[in-house]
Amino acid sequence: MNSPSQTQDETRIRQLTETFEKATVRKDLDTIMAQYAADVRAFDAVGPLQFKGADAYRQHWQNCFDFCQGEGYFEISELEINVSGDLAYSHFLSHCGGTDEKDDMQSGWMRGSRCWRRQDGDWKVVHEHFSMPFDMASGQVSFGIEPEPRAGIAS
Repeated sequence: MNSPSQTQDETRIRQLTETFEKATVRKDLDTIMAQYAADVRAFDAVGPLQFKGADAYRQHWQNCFDFCQGEGYFEISELEINVSGDLAYSHFLSHCGGTDEKDDMQSGWMRGSRCWRRQDGDWKVVHEHFSMPFDMASGQVSFGIEPEPRAGIAS
């Protein structure tokens, strides 16, 4: 059973995640970056193996937004959060994409996880990892994979 402080912390991380989700759709780089610790280490589905520090990750986010010039799409589902003291982790599925030059939506599902540390009175992401499933035989990313319907939830 969660303590009142754990419940408050989980609620706060959920709020931050919702803010992140909305900021990503708006391509609001300042709001996105406000969630990261200066020493964040990130493993993104796109680009280099890792990003060390908020400045490097900010440039990556900017590059992504420059590449996806049309309307953005970012939805988080199946968010789970676990808090223990000043550390927490969350994991989720995200449906991410944007419109192409023909204004057609291009999107796919990814897996995401975030490690959080309480810092200066609020939660900051110290590690983030996004990945996409791929087919080992072909080496191709599996863009068509979708989450399995959850029991008791209409699709």
